[in-house]
Amino acid sequence: AGTLEYLDTTDKWSKPENQELIDWFSSLDKSVLNLYMSMSGGRDWGDYYDVLEKLSLSYRLAFLIFLTFAILAVINIVTGIFVESAHQCNQADRETMVQEELAMKETYRQRMRCVFEEIDNDGTGRLSLEEFEKKLDDERVIAYFDTLKLDVSDARKLFTLLDFDRSGEIDVDEFLNGCQKLKGESRALDLAMLSYEVRWISEVMANVNKHMLDRSCGTQPHGPARTVTSISEQDSQTRPPSVLY
Repeated sequence: AGTLEYLDTTDKWSKPENQELIDWFSSLDKSVLNLYMSMSGGRDWGDYYDVLEKLSLSYRLAFLIFLTFAILAVINIVTGIFVESAHQCNQADRETMVQEELAMKETYRQRMRCVFEEIDNDGTGRLSLEEFEKKLDDERVIAYFDTLKLDVSDARKLFTLLDFDRSGEIDVDEFLNGCQKLKGESRALDLAMLSYEVRWISEVMANVNKHMLDRSCGTQPHGPARTVTSISEQDSQTRPPSVLY
């Protein structure tokens, strides 16, 4: 409408300086197309603004308001939709990774249960040190442990770590949970061994501290006096020989 108001004479339609105004805004379809191009970057909006300087100020202000709304509102909304879609896809990927990890753990436990059943020759559901060492002499069993990324280079150490309750036997739960924690390179076994040693030392020191406290309070039980050395020696006897270096 503004273009037609400005081009109100035949002379203005024929002037070369008005040709761009005619080409871009002389009809509704041309105006819509060029407004879209100014918004989407098809042509620089400054070129359109220079052409619109021939019209009244209200049309130039309307053009700037349109650009502001299109850039700050419409494009940001579209960008937000894409970002939200990408976020949902990423969330779905994380959930998929969690499900895959849980499935891998369950598969690992099932395979280790098969190993336990194979080692348990008598079918009692508990493994003795003798059974454990005998099976770990089998190259086929060692190879199977290797495929599960479990270091079994020292059978006695491994048995000691798996026998968490120090009963001298390993049940299926101790075996599965222990193997799950020890899975990895050989340093995983070493760290677990160190943890075991620290736990044992803590128990010995607790016994020594209790004995010293009893003596200081005069509640020492009747009988020969026990020294700190004798307490340590007694605790060392309860320590599995596999961890006495």
